[in-house]
Amino acid sequence: MTTAEMQSPPATLAQRIEALLPLTQCGACGHSGCNPFAAALAARQAAPGACTPGGPALARRLADLCGQAYVPTLAEFLAPVPLPLVARIHEADCIGCTKCIAPCPTDAILGTGRQLHGILEADCTGCGLCLPPCPVDCIELTPQSRPDWPAPDRPGARTIATGTPLAACTACGQCDKSCPSQLAPHALATTVRALDTAAAVELGLARCTECRACDAICPVAIPLTAHFIHGKSLVLAQAEMATRASHAAGRQHVRRQRLTRALPTTTATLVATPSDRAQAQAGVNAALERARARRAP
Repeated sequence: MTTAEMQSPPATLAQRIEALLPLTQCGACGHSGCNPFAAALAARQAAPGACTPGGPALARRLADLCGQAYVPTLAEFLAPVPLPLVARIHEADCIGCTKCIAPCPTDAILGTGRQLHGILEADCTGCGLCLPPCPVDCIELTPQSRPDWPAPDRPGARTIATGTPLAACTACGQCDKSCPSQLAPHALATTVRALDTAAAVELGLARCTECRACDAICPVAIPLTAHFIHGKSLVLAQAEMATRASHAAGRQHVRRQRLTRALPTTTATLVATPSDRAQAQAGVNAALERARARRAP
Protein backbone atom coordinates (compact mmCIF):
# COMPACT_ATOMS: atom_id res chain seq x y z
CA MET A 1 0.00 0.00 0.00
CA THR A 2 1.38 3.41 -0.97
CA THR A 3 1.67 6.38 1.39
CA ALA A 4 -1.13 8.16 -0.49
CA GLU A 5 -3.43 5.15 -0.07
CA MET A 6 -2.64 4.98 3.65
CA GLN A 7 -3.47 8.66 4.09
CA SER A 8 -6.67 8.61 2.00
CA PRO A 9 -9.91 8.16 3.96
CA PRO A 10 -11.73 4.82 3.61
CA ALA A 11 -14.33 4.69 0.86
CA THR A 12 -17.88 5.33 1.94
CA LEU A 13 -20.65 2.83 1.28
CA ALA A 14 -21.95 5.01 -1.56
CA GLN A 15 -18.49 5.08 -3.14
CA ARG A 16 -18.15 1.30 -2.90
CA ILE A 17 -21.59 0.91 -4.47
CA GLU A 18 -20.74 3.26 -7.33
CA ALA A 19 -17.54 1.31 -7.98
CA LEU A 20 -19.68 -1.75 -8.83
CA LEU A 21 -22.10 0.06 -11.15
CA PRO A 22 -21.85 -0.07 -14.98
CA LEU A 23 -21.63 3.76 -15.05
CA THR A 24 -23.92 4.13 -18.05
CA GLN A 25 -25.57 7.18 -16.43
CA CYS A 26 -28.79 6.05 -18.13
CA GLY A 27 -31.23 6.99 -15.38
CA ALA A 28 -33.15 3.72 -15.69
CA CYS A 29 -32.97 3.38 -11.91
CA GLY A 30 -35.09 6.50 -11.52
CA HIS A 31 -32.16 8.73 -10.56
CA SER A 32 -30.24 11.23 -12.65
CA GLY A 33 -27.11 9.10 -12.75
CA CYS A 34 -25.03 6.41 -11.10
CA ASN A 35 -23.71 8.64 -8.33
CA PRO A 36 -27.17 9.72 -7.07
CA PHE A 37 -28.36 6.11 -7.29
CA ALA A 38 -25.39 4.93 -5.21
CA ALA A 39 -26.17 7.56 -2.58
CA ALA A 40 -29.83 6.58 -2.52
CA LEU A 41 -29.02 2.88 -2.21
CA ALA A 42 -26.56 3.57 0.60
CA ALA A 43 -29.34 5.47 2.39
CA ARG A 44 -31.75 2.57 1.73
CA GLN A 45 -33.88 4.79 -0.46
CA ALA A 46 -33.42 2.60 -3.55
CA ALA A 47 -33.55 -1.12 -4.30
CA PRO A 48 -30.47 -3.14 -5.35
CA GLY A 49 -32.33 -4.43 -8.41
CA ALA A 50 -33.12 -0.96 -9.77
CA CYS A 51 -30.00 -0.89 -11.98
CA THR A 52 -31.33 -2.68 -15.04
CA PRO A 53 -28.08 -2.56 -17.09
CA GLY A 54 -26.36 -4.47 -14.29
CA GLY A 55 -29.05 -7.12 -14.07
CA PRO A 56 -29.67 -9.66 -11.30
CA ALA A 57 -25.96 -10.46 -10.92
CA LEU A 58 -25.22 -6.86 -9.96
CA ALA A 59 -28.32 -6.76 -7.75
CA ARG A 60 -26.90 -9.71 -5.79
CA ARG A 61 -23.55 -7.96 -5.31
CA LEU A 62 -25.19 -4.70 -4.27
CA ALA A 63 -27.48 -6.51 -1.83
CA ASP A 64 -24.48 -8.25 -0.24
CA LEU A 65 -22.65 -4.94 0.06
CA CYS A 66 -25.66 -3.28 1.71
CA GLY A 67 -26.41 -6.22 3.98
CA GLN A 68 -29.71 -7.04 2.28
CA ALA A 69 -31.09 -10.42 1.26
CA TYR A 70 -31.43 -11.22 -2.43
CA VAL A 71 -32.52 -14.60 -3.76
CA PRO A 72 -32.57 -14.71 -7.57
CA THR A 73 -35.40 -16.50 -9.30
CA LEU A 74 -34.67 -19.18 -11.88
CA ALA A 75 -35.36 -16.70 -14.68
CA GLU A 76 -32.96 -14.19 -13.13
CA PHE A 77 -30.32 -16.86 -12.70
CA LEU A 78 -30.57 -17.93 -16.35
CA ALA A 79 -30.31 -14.31 -17.56
CA PRO A 80 -28.08 -12.73 -14.90
CA VAL A 81 -26.51 -9.94 -17.00
CA PRO A 82 -28.31 -8.12 -19.86
CA LEU A 83 -26.47 -7.99 -23.15
CA PRO A 84 -24.58 -4.70 -23.64
CA LEU A 85 -26.46 -2.23 -25.81
CA VAL A 86 -25.06 0.12 -28.43
CA ALA A 87 -26.76 3.04 -30.18
CA ARG A 88 -27.03 2.98 -33.95
CA ILE A 89 -28.09 5.77 -36.31
CA HIS A 90 -30.24 5.11 -39.36
CA GLU A 91 -28.24 7.01 -41.96
CA ALA A 92 -31.14 7.63 -44.32
CA ASP A 93 -33.15 9.41 -41.60
CA CYS A 94 -30.49 11.51 -39.85
CA ILE A 95 -30.95 15.23 -40.57
CA GLY A 96 -27.80 16.39 -38.78
CA CYS A 97 -29.59 18.43 -36.13
CA THR A 98 -26.83 17.73 -33.51
CA LYS A 99 -29.42 17.45 -30.70
CA CYS A 100 -28.18 13.98 -29.74
CA ILE A 101 -24.57 15.08 -29.15
CA ALA A 102 -24.94 17.10 -25.95
CA PRO A 103 -26.73 14.41 -23.85
CA CYS A 104 -24.09 11.72 -24.55
CA PRO A 105 -22.14 11.23 -21.30
CA THR A 106 -19.11 9.74 -23.06
CA ASP A 107 -18.84 11.95 -26.18
CA ALA A 108 -19.48 8.87 -28.30
CA ILE A 109 -21.44 10.74 -31.00
CA LEU A 110 -19.62 12.60 -33.76
CA GLY A 111 -21.26 15.04 -36.13
CA THR A 112 -21.89 18.62 -37.12
CA GLY A 113 -24.83 20.61 -38.38
CA ARG A 114 -26.57 19.25 -41.49
CA GLN A 115 -24.12 16.35 -41.67
CA LEU A 116 -24.64 12.65 -40.99
CA HIS A 117 -23.72 11.75 -37.40
CA GLY A 118 -21.73 8.69 -36.36
CA ILE A 119 -21.33 6.72 -33.14
CA LEU A 120 -18.08 5.43 -31.69
CA GLU A 121 -19.27 1.98 -30.64
CA ALA A 122 -16.28 1.38 -28.36
CA ASP A 123 -17.28 4.45 -26.32
CA CYS A 124 -21.07 4.00 -26.40
CA THR A 125 -22.51 2.69 -23.13
CA GLY A 126 -25.99 2.11 -24.54
CA CYS A 127 -27.52 4.53 -22.05
CA GLY A 128 -30.19 5.68 -24.52
CA LEU A 129 -29.95 9.35 -23.53
CA CYS A 130 -29.54 10.27 -27.19
CA LEU A 131 -32.93 8.84 -28.16
CA PRO A 132 -35.41 11.37 -26.63
CA PRO A 133 -33.95 14.53 -28.24
CA CYS A 134 -33.83 13.03 -31.75
CA PRO A 135 -36.68 14.72 -33.70
CA VAL A 136 -36.84 12.02 -36.37
CA ASP A 137 -36.34 8.91 -34.20
CA CYS A 138 -33.38 7.75 -36.27
CA ILE A 139 -31.46 6.26 -33.31
CA GLU A 140 -32.08 2.84 -31.81
CA LEU A 141 -30.43 0.69 -29.18
CA THR A 142 -29.45 -2.79 -30.28
CA PRO A 143 -27.96 -5.58 -28.13
CA GLN A 144 -24.49 -6.70 -29.06
CA SER A 145 -24.23 -10.29 -30.24
CA ARG A 146 -22.21 -12.25 -27.69
CA PRO A 147 -22.19 -16.05 -28.06
CA ASP A 148 -20.31 -16.45 -24.77
CA TRP A 149 -22.77 -14.38 -22.72
CA PRO A 150 -24.85 -16.18 -20.05
CA ALA A 151 -28.38 -16.40 -21.44
CA PRO A 152 -31.42 -18.73 -21.29
CA ASP A 153 -30.85 -19.93 -24.85
CA ARG A 154 -27.35 -21.25 -24.16
CA PRO A 155 -27.02 -25.06 -23.95
CA GLY A 156 -26.00 -25.03 -20.28
CA ALA A 157 -28.87 -22.77 -19.29
CA ARG A 158 -31.41 -24.92 -21.16
CA THR A 159 -30.11 -28.02 -19.37
CA ILE A 160 -30.51 -26.30 -16.01
CA ALA A 161 -34.02 -25.12 -16.85
CA THR A 162 -35.24 -28.57 -17.84
CA GLY A 163 -33.11 -30.70 -15.51
CA THR A 164 -33.43 -31.79 -11.89
CA PRO A 165 -33.27 -28.79 -9.53
CA LEU A 166 -30.57 -28.45 -6.90
CA ALA A 167 -33.18 -28.79 -4.18
CA ALA A 168 -33.56 -32.47 -5.08
CA CYS A 169 -30.07 -33.23 -3.75
CA THR A 170 -30.01 -36.19 -1.35
CA ALA A 171 -26.72 -35.09 0.26
CA CYS A 172 -25.14 -38.45 -0.57
CA GLY A 173 -21.72 -36.87 -1.08
CA GLN A 174 -20.90 -38.99 -4.13
CA CYS A 175 -20.22 -35.94 -6.33
CA ASP A 176 -17.49 -34.75 -3.97
CA LYS A 177 -15.73 -38.13 -4.11
CA SER A 178 -15.94 -38.31 -7.91
CA CYS A 179 -14.46 -34.90 -8.73
CA PRO A 180 -10.89 -35.26 -10.09
CA SER A 181 -10.21 -31.60 -9.20
CA GLN A 182 -11.19 -32.22 -5.56
CA LEU A 183 -14.03 -29.71 -5.70
CA ALA A 184 -17.30 -29.78 -3.79
CA PRO A 185 -19.69 -29.84 -6.79
CA HIS A 186 -22.97 -29.38 -4.94
CA ALA A 187 -21.68 -26.53 -2.78
CA LEU A 188 -20.16 -24.91 -5.85
CA ALA A 189 -23.36 -25.25 -7.86
CA THR A 190 -25.34 -23.78 -4.97
CA THR A 191 -23.18 -20.64 -4.87
CA VAL A 192 -23.46 -20.28 -8.65
CA ARG A 193 -27.24 -20.67 -8.44
CA ALA A 194 -27.32 -17.86 -5.89
CA LEU A 195 -25.28 -15.67 -8.29
CA ASP A 196 -22.57 -15.45 -5.64
CA THR A 197 -19.70 -15.46 -8.11
CA ALA A 198 -17.14 -14.29 -5.55
CA ALA A 199 -17.79 -17.37 -3.40
CA ALA A 200 -17.87 -19.60 -6.48
CA VAL A 201 -14.44 -18.37 -7.54
CA GLU A 202 -13.10 -19.05 -4.05
CA LEU A 203 -14.53 -22.58 -4.19
CA GLY A 204 -12.52 -23.23 -7.36
CA LEU A 205 -14.97 -22.65 -10.20
CA ALA A 206 -12.09 -22.09 -12.64
CA ARG A 207 -10.59 -25.47 -11.74
CA CYS A 208 -13.62 -27.39 -12.98
CA THR A 209 -12.62 -29.31 -16.11
CA GLU A 210 -16.25 -30.00 -17.08
CA CYS A 211 -15.54 -33.73 -17.13
CA ARG A 212 -19.14 -34.42 -15.97
CA ALA A 213 -18.05 -37.06 -13.49
CA CYS A 214 -20.33 -35.45 -10.90
CA ASP A 215 -23.26 -35.59 -13.31
CA ALA A 216 -22.67 -39.27 -14.03
CA ILE A 217 -22.69 -40.31 -10.39
CA CYS A 218 -25.53 -38.13 -9.10
CA PRO A 219 -28.41 -40.47 -8.14
CA VAL A 220 -31.07 -37.86 -8.98
CA ALA A 221 -29.35 -36.59 -12.16
CA ILE A 222 -28.77 -32.95 -11.17
CA PRO A 223 -26.96 -31.20 -14.07
CA LEU A 224 -24.11 -29.89 -11.92
CA THR A 225 -21.70 -29.28 -14.78
CA ALA A 226 -24.23 -27.07 -16.55
CA HIS A 227 -24.22 -24.83 -13.48
CA PHE A 228 -20.43 -24.54 -13.69
CA ILE A 229 -20.49 -23.69 -17.39
CA HIS A 230 -23.14 -21.05 -16.76
CA GLY A 231 -21.16 -19.70 -13.82
CA LYS A 232 -17.96 -19.37 -15.83
CA SER A 233 -19.73 -17.36 -18.52
CA LEU A 234 -21.18 -15.14 -15.79
CA VAL A 235 -17.72 -14.47 -14.32
CA LEU A 236 -16.42 -13.51 -17.78
CA ALA A 237 -19.42 -11.26 -18.40
CA GLN A 238 -18.93 -9.48 -15.08
CA ALA A 239 -15.25 -8.94 -15.89
CA GLU A 240 -16.18 -7.38 -19.24
CA MET A 241 -18.80 -5.19 -17.60
CA ALA A 242 -16.16 -3.95 -15.15
CA THR A 243 -13.81 -3.13 -18.04
CA ARG A 244 -16.57 -1.28 -19.88
CA ALA A 245 -17.45 0.67 -16.72
CA SER A 246 -13.82 1.69 -16.24
CA HIS A 247 -13.63 2.90 -19.84
CA ALA A 248 -16.91 4.80 -19.46
CA ALA A 249 -15.64 6.46 -16.29
CA GLY A 250 -12.55 7.66 -18.12
CA ARG A 251 -14.57 9.06 -21.00
CA GLN A 252 -16.96 10.82 -18.63
CA HIS A 253 -14.05 12.35 -16.73
CA VAL A 254 -12.57 13.75 -19.93
CA ARG A 255 -15.96 15.12 -20.96
CA ARG A 256 -16.42 16.89 -17.61
CA GLN A 257 -13.00 18.45 -18.01
CA ARG A 258 -13.91 19.65 -21.48
CA LEU A 259 -17.19 21.18 -20.35
CA THR A 260 -15.69 22.92 -17.33
CA ARG A 261 -12.59 24.21 -19.13
CA ALA A 262 -12.74 28.03 -19.10
CA LEU A 263 -12.71 29.70 -22.49
CA PRO A 264 -9.81 32.15 -23.00
CA THR A 265 -10.85 35.76 -22.56
CA THR A 266 -9.78 38.43 -25.03
CA THR A 267 -8.14 41.37 -23.26
CA ALA A 268 -6.93 43.32 -26.30
CA THR A 269 -9.08 46.24 -27.38
CA LEU A 270 -9.35 46.16 -31.13
CA VAL A 271 -11.10 49.54 -31.54
CA ALA A 272 -10.88 52.23 -28.90
CA THR A 273 -14.16 53.74 -27.76
CA PRO A 274 -14.35 57.37 -29.02
CA SER A 275 -14.48 60.02 -26.34
CA ASP A 276 -16.68 62.34 -28.44
CA ARG A 277 -19.64 60.51 -30.00
CA ALA A 278 -20.56 63.52 -32.19
CA GLN A 279 -17.05 63.60 -33.63
CA ALA A 280 -17.23 59.83 -34.23
CA GLN A 281 -20.55 60.19 -36.06
CA ALA A 282 -19.10 62.96 -38.20
CA GLY A 283 -16.26 60.66 -39.16
CA VAL A 284 -18.71 57.94 -40.16
CA ASN A 285 -20.69 60.41 -42.28
CA ALA A 286 -17.53 61.62 -43.99
CA ALA A 287 -16.54 58.04 -44.81
CA LEU A 288 -19.96 57.42 -46.32
CA GLU A 289 -19.68 60.58 -48.47
CA ARG A 290 -16.28 59.47 -49.75
CA ALA A 291 -17.73 56.06 -50.66
CA ARG A 292 -20.62 57.66 -52.52
CA ALA A 293 -18.23 59.92 -54.38
CA ARG A 294 -16.15 56.97 -55.56
CA ARG A 295 -19.23 55.19 -56.86
CA ALA A 296 -20.57 58.28 -58.66
CA PRO A 297 -20.13 58.23 -62.49
